[in-house]
Amino acid sequence: MRKTTFEIVPLADIAPLIANAQVLGESLDAGAKQAPKHARILSVSYDPSLAATRQMLFASAGFQVSSVLTVKEAMRLCATESFDLIVIGHSMPLEHRQSLVRELRHRCGAPILMLSRPGEHGSTDADYTFDSTLNPALLLETATGILKLKAAAGGQHELKSLTTNGKQM
Repeated sequence: MRKTTFEIVPLADIAPLIANAQVLGESLDAGAKQAPKHARILSVSYDPSLAATRQMLFASAGFQVSSVLTVKEAMRLCATESFDLIVIGHSMPLEHRQSLVRELRHRCGAPILMLSRPGEHGSTDADYTFDSTLNPALLLETATGILKLKAAAGGQHELKSLTTNGKQM
């Protein structure tokens, strides 16, 4: 059995990170699966089937999703549109993901969630990482939690430790 740095807990367990545990008029418990109003996600993946699946997942929760399959497309959209969250898929080699994070950091103001492969270790400049082997519903809860943290900070994001079962993600 391999060790993992991620464990599963309800989104409500990150409530201490959010002032008064209220965001957009909803409690974390009541709104755990609801996207903040008009949240826009840029999803980047090299694999068309993973990109389509991720787009359906986020769209089913009410997010507005733009999916791209190349770094060039991601940079073009980032320059012309505004996003609340950027999700970088694990289908890209780690070096490409890390390079993309650095480029996006200079051009976009959105928090960056990078999906990791099993057993993948290494530093990343992404604001958050997520083990891609976990249940997709947890990815949705994680994205919602990040967007709620951003909304609680008045639309600005600061790097904060988002944890699951007491372990940093």
